[in-house]
Amino acid sequence: MSVQRPPKSDSRYRVHRSVRCYLAELACGTHSCTWYLHDSIQRVVHLFPGNVEKVQYKTNFYILQSSEQLKDLVAKQFRLGGGVHLGGKYLSPYEAEHAFDPYPFIDVSTCIDKQRYAQHLAGDVAK
Repeated sequence: MSVQRPPKSDSRYRVHRSVRCYLAELACGTHSCTWYLHDSIQRVVHLFPGNVEKVQYKTNFYILQSSEQLKDLVAKQFRLGGGVHLGGKYLSPYEAEHAFDPYPFIDVSTCIDKQRYAQHLAGDVAK
């Protein structure tokens, strides 16, 4: 079994608060979806109206999700019978123990995969 790799810092000096986080990406097929949490990054946290924290990745700003939201996302995925790839470690819903260290993350999933995921949750996926 592989060991989970936590997000890594990039050793650059920052004047403002920064956070180490995972990139979360949803991949949906015809029968199920899998969450991949990979490619750790460290970014400056920007405060948007309404006290929304976002980080910039490539050319877009993404909402910074908390480590608690990561625990909820993983638990929901397990209830649905799906697995999660978390920092290089595969977590199966059928394992007795799901030990992992939650970290903040940003969701960089495509709109198509998010729509497909909603269809899977609703049970409307074409067989």
